[in-house]
This record gives sequence, structure tokens and C-alpha cells, in this order.
Amino acid sequence: MKPFQKYFYESSKLYEFRIKIANYDVTKPEVIDCIKNAIDAYQLETISNPKRLPIQEHRSFSKLGPCECYIIDIAVKYPTITEQIRQLIINRAGVNADCVCVYTKDQQEQEDAINERLDSQEPVLTDPKLKDDPSSQDLVGQGRVASLIKELETRKYETAGKATPAGKTTANDVIGTISPIAGAKKLRDLGKKVGK
Repeated sequence: MKPFQKYFYESSKLYEFRIKIANYDVTKPEVIDCIKNAIDAYQLETISNPKRLPIQEHRSFSKLGPCECYIIDIAVKYPTITEQIRQLIINRAGVNADCVCVYTKDQQEQEDAINERLDSQEPVLTDPKLKDDPSSQDLVGQGRVASLIKELETRKYETAGKATPAGKTTANDVIGTISPIAGAKKLRDLGKKVGK
């Protein structure tokens, strides 16, 4: 049985989500009311005003290309998963399925960290340290492929278990020197002799 403190904590805990909606104007009051009513199935506690992002290609909506995107932060009392919130918005608020993404707070923080890391990385070819270095060509192109192949050839691979002898196949056995067609003809001729 759960201790009372744990039960009380779980009963007062809020589950936070971030909803991204693309190509759909959620600033209208009736649209916000539809979304509120849809999410109220999980006892909606808080909902933020929609924040509009600049028109650009969003990783969440890569199929849509450059699009307008709104973000809404919500908190609900009942435990749920992102897909259930997404389905409520699609079915009850009438938003296109390709235009809705729902994240938990942790997922959103991870995605933001990945996006920052990807945006901060520069391509190897434009790195000023490697431009003048003659060995920099070994890091890209055909030189890199050759070095990877050499590395794979030098590695020793071990297998688990004892060595087993190679299996015997019929390919090495001498079956006969007559071809199947000649053999069939011989059998026919033999059948005729026996039948006489």
C-alpha cells in the first residue's frame, strides 16, 4: 500500500505538455475554447496564450516546409501521454493530424538542447583550422573511406562458443557423370528393354 504522502503528492501533481500547431490560426477565441474543451477530459488546470513562432521550417513539421506555428503550454491533473492529448485535439478541436505535435516538458527540453547543439555546429569543410592543414583531406571524401576500410581490416572479430566443423554439402559428392537429360533417356531405353 502507498504511503499517504506519496498518494497526496501524486494526487496534486500536474502533468505539463507543450502543444505545437502549424497552419492553423489558434488565436481566435472559439478555437481556443475548442482546444480547452477537448483537453478538459484530463481536467485542464492551466493553459497559456498561444505564442506565434516565425514562419520557417520546423523540425516537428518537416513535411509542411516553411509554415506558421503556434505553441500552447498546458497542465492537466490526470496522468496521460502525449498521443492521447494529440488525438483529443485532432478529433475534438478539428485540427489536421499532420499539423499537431505534443511534447512533455522533458521532451521539449531535450529537443531544444539538440537544436542548440545542431545550430552551433559548423561544417567540417568551413572550419578555418582544417582549411590549411594538409592532413584535413583524410577526414572527408575518399580518403576517409579508405581509412575506414583499413581500420575494419585490422580489427579482430571474436565469436562466442567453440569452433564447429564446416557443414558437409552434396556439392562435393560425386553423384554421377551423366547429365539429367541423358540419364532420363537411358532410363527410358532401359524401360523399353525390360518391357519386351
